[in-house]
Parts: sequence; C-alpha cells; structure tokens
Amino acid sequence: MIKVDGIILVTSCQKFLNTRLKEFNLKDDYGNWKVIYVIGDLFLDCNYKLEGNLMTIKCEDSYLHLFKKIVLSLKYLYEIFDIKEGVLRSNDDLVFNETRLKAFLVSPKYKIKINGKNEMNCIETDIDFLGSSFKGLSVINEPYKYEPSKSETSLHLVYYYKDHPEEFDNPLHNLKGVDIQKYSKMPYTPVFLKGPLIYFSNKSCKILIEHMENINYDIYHYDEKSNSYPYTIDDLAYPLILLPHKINLIHCDYWHKDLEGSYRTTDNSRYLAIHTNKYK
Repeated sequence: MIKVDGIILVTSCQKFLNTRLKEFNLKDDYGNWKVIYVIGDLFLDCNYKLEGNLMTIKCEDSYLHLFKKIVLSLKYLYEIFDIKEGVLRSNDDLVFNETRLKAFLVSPKYKIKINGKNEMNCIETDIDFLGSSFKGLSVINEPYKYEPSKSETSLHLVYYYKDHPEEFDNPLHNLKGVDIQKYSKMPYTPVFLKGPLIYFSNKSCKILIEHMENINYDIYHYDEKSNSYPYTIDDLAYPLILLPHKINLIHCDYWHKDLEGSYRTTDNSRYLAIHTNKYK
C-alpha cells in the first residue's frame, strides 16, 4: 500500500471531465497529501481503476447517487493507500486558497482544544468531522436524537431534476422510472455541514463505509429510525450516520463560502475555498 498523510478527494462526473476538472486549481500533491479526482462509470468492467490522479469507479454517475459515489471512493482509497490522517472531500466547483489549504493540511487534528457552549470552557477533542455548518454551530459531546416525526420532503432534488430532465435518459445515471419526489423525504437533523467541502478522519470514513456496506450501498434504502430516505442528499446522510457514533461535528467559520449574491463583494482571502457554481 502507498503511504500518504491524507487524500484530497474531488468528486466529479463524466460530463465535467473536459471543463471543471481541467480547470481545477489544485496540484497533484501537497506534501504527502495526494489529490484524487473521481468519476463514475456504471459499465466499468472492474470495481475501480486509478490512472494518475483520476479514479473511475463502477457506480452511477448521477447527482442522486453522489453519496454512494463518495463512500465507494472512500472504500477503494483505503484499499490503495495507507492513510495516516483522513480525507478532505471536495466538490469539483471550488477554488482553493492554497495558502489556507496548506495550513490546514499540516495542522494538528488530534486532541485539539475548542470552545464549548460557554466560550470560557475549552473542550479537548479530535477532528473527525469538520466543515461549514448551516447554522454556524458545532455539535460537541451531545447525544444524537432521532426525530422521525420531523422528517419532510426537500424540494432540492425535485428542482434539480426539473432543470436537468435529460439526466433521466443517460444510461450512466440509471434513473429510468425513479420517483424523485418519493426519495426526497429527508431526515430531520438539528445541524449539518454543507456538502462542498468536508474533512473526515479515518475513524469517520470507516464508519461511513461500514454503514453503507450494511445496506449494500442502496441509496433508495428507507431508514425507519429517521422516517426518511437519507442517502440521496449527502449533506444530510453524514450527520445521520456519524453523530450516533459520538462523532463530534465541528464548524469552521472560514471554511468555504458560496460565491453568489452580496457575498461577491466581501473579502474572500480568509476562506479556505470559494464555492463558485452552486446549484448548476
């Protein structure tokens, strides 16, 4: 196995091979962190292949199957690499501040001290699950409570596929006859991280892999505890899987920023990455 400190995993799809991936602003390696780009090919004659920095995995290449693609990628990365710290999972539409990126990669991720609910109280914790929370909050040493009565339909996927009807006819996406409305019933979670950029420790990666192995990577699996289909939107699947395992969710104020609307006029230099192509 190839020893690395970590992996920067950039998830993409075949339609962006000659656009977003060619324009992506990262080098192949940062110290002993390796950059890997991943796409899906449902008709691949093996589980995966790695050519240079491009990994192709046998998986649907659709937006609906993004979480499956991510977790399968993690599974195969751990077969190829001996990973010391973890995986930084990135969308293909981010622009990185390399100075901030390098600083994060070399920063300590074990037994760090962060503020608790009372800012005067510092809590020592490992970084297992880190990114930008929608509510700007961390979840530290709090028990996870399933609240099935609060699950509700999210229109995010419905709108996406209304804008991209051609994807139902793409054989690589395997979406013929899929009822998007049905699989848009999402779990309630009090706080979750935005999907474009998330850091997972080895511990978190292995929990995600084990969970998906147990349901045979079936994104249409109904989760009784949450009364939802949580595996079709990755942002919501992560906390549902990780928080019950007592994994702390850590929010970072200057992790990434969506470059849209009034945010365009603000100073971007403090952020690790800018999300440039949201919802497109």
